[in-house]
Amino acid sequence: MNKPLRKNQLSKSARRKMAAAPPSPVDVFKAEAAKAFVEGDYPRARQFITQALTLAPEDALLHAELASNFMQEAKYDLALRHLMGALKREPTNPKWLSGIGTILMLMDRYEDAVGFFEAVYQLDPENAMNVSRLVQLQMDLCKWEVYEDQKNKLRILDNDPANGDPFTTLLYVDDPAFQKKRAVTKMKKQLRLADFKQQNAFDRTATAGRRIRIGYFSNDFFNHATMLLMAQHFELHNSDRFEVFIYDYSNQPTNAYLQRVVKAADHHKPVHAMKDEDVAELARDDQLDIAIDLKGYTKGARPAIFAFRAAPVQISYLGYPGTTGLPTMDYFVADAVTVPKEGRRHFSEKIMYMPDCYQVNDNSRPRPEQTPTRADMGLPQDGVVFCAFNNHNKVSPAEFDIWMDLLKQVDGSVLWFLAGAEALRVNIRKEAEARGVSAERVVFADRCSTPDHIARLPLADIFLDTFACNAHTTASELMWSGVPVVTMPGQQFAARVAASIVSAVNCPELIAQSVDEYRDIALRLAQNPSELAALRAKITQNIPQTPLYDSEGYMKNFEALLELAIERYDNGLKPDHLHLD
Repeated sequence: MNKPLRKNQLSKSARRKMAAAPPSPVDVFKAEAAKAFVEGDYPRARQFITQALTLAPEDALLHAELASNFMQEAKYDLALRHLMGALKREPTNPKWLSGIGTILMLMDRYEDAVGFFEAVYQLDPENAMNVSRLVQLQMDLCKWEVYEDQKNKLRILDNDPANGDPFTTLLYVDDPAFQKKRAVTKMKKQLRLADFKQQNAFDRTATAGRRIRIGYFSNDFFNHATMLLMAQHFELHNSDRFEVFIYDYSNQPTNAYLQRVVKAADHHKPVHAMKDEDVAELARDDQLDIAIDLKGYTKGARPAIFAFRAAPVQISYLGYPGTTGLPTMDYFVADAVTVPKEGRRHFSEKIMYMPDCYQVNDNSRPRPEQTPTRADMGLPQDGVVFCAFNNHNKVSPAEFDIWMDLLKQVDGSVLWFLAGAEALRVNIRKEAEARGVSAERVVFADRCSTPDHIARLPLADIFLDTFACNAHTTASELMWSGVPVVTMPGQQFAARVAASIVSAVNCPELIAQSVDEYRDIALRLAQNPSELAALRAKITQNIPQTPLYDSEGYMKNFEALLELAIERYDNGLKPDHLHLD
């Protein structure tokens, strides 16, 4: 039987005839839909795709394109329906399976989504984006099979570092070199940094004799962990020396935190509807001296603003506990505990060293007027309460093994675990029983309002920290509440934050240098009520006398570092590691 001729085997005249052949109606509709899609006219694009589907109803790609179109307008229910149509026609296509998982994830239907990513992991195991989402969801659901083949998943992610969310791997593994590689590569690919115009000339004068113009960039000006820490920060700026701009790219309704920030700042600029390049241009027109990114790679981040150079000096601060990988980000705010000298190589930025703890705190926050009882929270009146109030996706079997061992050794003790969703609770109960501990000894705490959360913290006896990513805001809240935070510093910044916070309250006895010491510290405190009581009294006494909640002293140091950074720029010097001593 003769094989069909390939196109390159045909005569020139035959190829010309083929090239001149009119496209099919389906192809015409596809081309028009693609054009409308690029122009952002999604309803028109859908009309053409729908017309094409009437002629080719079994074309899975057309169903997927219709789903993609609805995704652009966040119409997830419709997108899901049409992508399921594509899957019906091609049930083992990993693109459709992964796409369905992504839509379900965006709809916060994690339990439904994770199965699709697990299926893709079997069909297309080297797909790094799928692995990243699979890891994220399994951790979010406390499905700890995610750790059973951790080495393989890390290999896949390392082979394709540009794909996936850098924040997910911060929680998954304590490896600062791995995190930096992912951040740097992701920025090169995502932003195509080579295409960015180098903005080196700024229409400004040196800062000598005038106020320094600083801009804070974020979308977290609401009841968010960042604002819980730094709402007072804006109020404490020296208005004789600094002119403060807020570049707000949230679309949040007005709220108490936003009102507080706007009142304290000199300028509030809502920029959520502006393109990244236009936001950077606005900041340049405002003649900013220093741009401060409060986001990094957290939700809603806009790193391209800083790739376009919003200011001569650009600083990554507070929001993201790791390097941005951006060559245009000049500094990262840290301290000697979170980034010791040997840790600098894991940052593309130079380190701006705060003399005490890098973390800002608000000493004007009110104490709770009313506090619940242990009975209100379902806790035993007399037993030791070990507290695990980190986000549940930070918890791994490594910590949980120790926590269950502590429960076995301390009669009447319980683990107070923060998890609102029943699916999480089911998995944690299962893990406890698998380690020989009755599920009843894990007492779950619901998520609640910030005042109610702060009010309940003193009911805990001992807080048990997580390893790869420590407690951050939670650690400072617990110390402020007089609760000891037992921690073990790791290698990456995110794994060293709690040690910095504990050090800033002058309680080094809570910092373990090994897993065994971590267990021993917690066990000793649990078995020695007088030592635990003395330590709690020490923490309470130290809070007003040590740097962690010295908000005014923190601001003086922070502003001094800002002055050093812009002074270097004005003197024609490149960024370098900065200290105040």
